[in-house]
Amino acid sequence: MTASIAELEARLTSVEKRLAALDGKAIDEPVHDLQAAAPGLAEGYAANASTHIGRVLLIFGGAYLLRAVTEFRFLPTAVGLFIGALYAVFWLYMAYRKAGQEAQHTNAAFFGATSVVLTLPLLHEAATTFALLSGIQGVTALGIYCAFAMLVAVLRKLQTLAWLVTAGGIAAGVASLVATRTAVPVAVVLILLGLSALWAFYWRGWIGLRWLGAVGANLGVIALIALAGSDRWPIDPRLPFIFAVVLLTTYLLSFTYQSHVRGQLVSVFEVAQALLAGGIVMASAILAIRGGYLDNITVGIMGIVLGCGGYALAIARHTRDLRYINFFYYSTFGLVFLLTGTGLLIPLSWAAVAWALLAVLMAWFSGRMGWVSLSLQCTFLLIAAGAGSGLLSTGLEALIGDPANGWAVLKPTHITVAAATVLCLFIPVAQHSDRWGTLAGLPQLIVLALAVWGVGGLIVAASAQSLAGAGSADPALDVLAAIRTAVLSAASVTLALSSRHWRWPEARWLVYPVLVLVGIKLFIEDFPNGQPVTLFVALAFVGTALLVVARLLKRDAGSAQ
Repeated sequence: MTASIAELEARLTSVEKRLAALDGKAIDEPVHDLQAAAPGLAEGYAANASTHIGRVLLIFGGAYLLRAVTEFRFLPTAVGLFIGALYAVFWLYMAYRKAGQEAQHTNAAFFGATSVVLTLPLLHEAATTFALLSGIQGVTALGIYCAFAMLVAVLRKLQTLAWLVTAGGIAAGVASLVATRTAVPVAVVLILLGLSALWAFYWRGWIGLRWLGAVGANLGVIALIALAGSDRWPIDPRLPFIFAVVLLTTYLLSFTYQSHVRGQLVSVFEVAQALLAGGIVMASAILAIRGGYLDNITVGIMGIVLGCGGYALAIARHTRDLRYINFFYYSTFGLVFLLTGTGLLIPLSWAAVAWALLAVLMAWFSGRMGWVSLSLQCTFLLIAAGAGSGLLSTGLEALIGDPANGWAVLKPTHITVAAATVLCLFIPVAQHSDRWGTLAGLPQLIVLALAVWGVGGLIVAASAQSLAGAGSADPALDVLAAIRTAVLSAASVTLALSSRHWRWPEARWLVYPVLVLVGIKLFIEDFPNGQPVTLFVALAFVGTALLVVARLLKRDAGSAQ
């Protein structure tokens, strides 16, 4: 107040000087010292702080007076609680009104915080201690108040109020869940509170608020999943899956608005929340399927729909313009759900064949459009196809497995997936990108490793079964070891030859790792189990491979220089 008076006097003095200059007269300077009249910095802050604290204490004093009047039966309990609720909401209105004036912004924040602290415990006690509201009514009132308070915070730029509403709403929801056993309404309120925090970020840019809201929304659905398995909670076993889908869908729609309507890049929050919400959906689906409340067809169709939606968003115009982040995000999201959906709808072996054919299509699109991201999608699909068909496990068993524990069984799906993997090597894909840098060749390197793993394993499995008696009661371990060594040695030479071609320069990075594995294998398998003839064959293959590889890579390095 003193500072305002001093400033007003200074302005009046300035006006008098101007009027005197126009009249040709001089005025006497004021005797008082304006600097002395103005308070110091510390005094100003102390005065403001004491003013705000005093107001808050008086407001709380009024609340306790209403509580005392109610407890001493001067007013009926219902009337007293209703007046108390009006009293608490009145200070939210005062926050909205004061925040319209820039000078009163701090007062508005204090009024809003006071309203939150008064309202949330009052609503909880109305449903628990006084039993004036049922559990559902209490949670509904909580949701309505949080909605209005968040709206005031966003409209009037009261970030402190938004944080208090979000944190207090989560805490009050958890308390209501424990006290009144209303899990479903609490989950609804927490999801809506999380979405409101997200949209508050979109509107006002309050970064940390969306993380807090997402934590509450995720916890609400997780609690629903955990409590649905208990007989003490009357929850429909299908509701957790429905709520998980709603959680994922609403957040994804919000992310789509942010990226495709506002043209913003995907951030860490979008990635983390999509992963968490997707994991919650998968967990709820697994529990519902195990309990017999849900079938694979429903979940599979949902996965395919979400996967197609992800790819549709990935190829949209806004995403193509910002494909380095947004395209990778939406295409990976679409890939995960497409794999999940097809894996649930059709047998896994046939799904693996479909994934392998889709990988071939991705490789073709990668070369046509020049996108390394599609080449990486092709790699993911080939890995999924190899795992789903059993090619990877069969190849590993053929290369390092013990034939005494059974032998690898060859299936048509193994050959199909292996052929698709090799075909992807011969389809030109994008291998150069300023955005990816040296990592642009990583997808092709992985496909080369998968080809060696799958094709080499199939060759060993087929030849060892006919030449070494693998799978019989008495397999020839020495012959099996020699076959494995020969195949791996031939693979290293093939990789060295491939590295000289412009399509597969990454193959040179796999040559010596394969030879190192062959060298370790000689001491672990060939020498303990080998015979003179088989050892001669194995050493001849390894020695020849070393000489040929060294000459090929050296010639390749010389031509590159």
